[in-house]
Amino acid sequence: MTNELTPLPSPLPASGSPFGASAVQRQIRREVELAHGRANLAYAMEEARGLLATHALEIAGSLSAMEAQLLAVAPLGEARYKLIVDSFAMGAANAISRLR
Repeated sequence: MTNELTPLPSPLPASGSPFGASAVQRQIRREVELAHGRANLAYAMEEARGLLATHALEIAGSLSAMEAQLLAVAPLGEARYKLIVDSFAMGAANAISRLR
């Protein structure tokens, strides 16, 4: 994954008119630029969700491994360990789903 966004090329050629682009051409160009901006934003949000999900999975895995180790040493804390790990997982899932 790369952190750089590449702007999409414009499908419209520059106006050859000495008086510049017509109102219709300018409107089309604005709408195309807006669509490109939305596409770039959607791409960036998907990248952010992917990075957050990857990081959350790594942490959840580490917490789960720690939970297993603690169960072997202090089994009476099972409910607390589970609550902590599950709370992290739910919080991370909520944070990821809030990105729109």
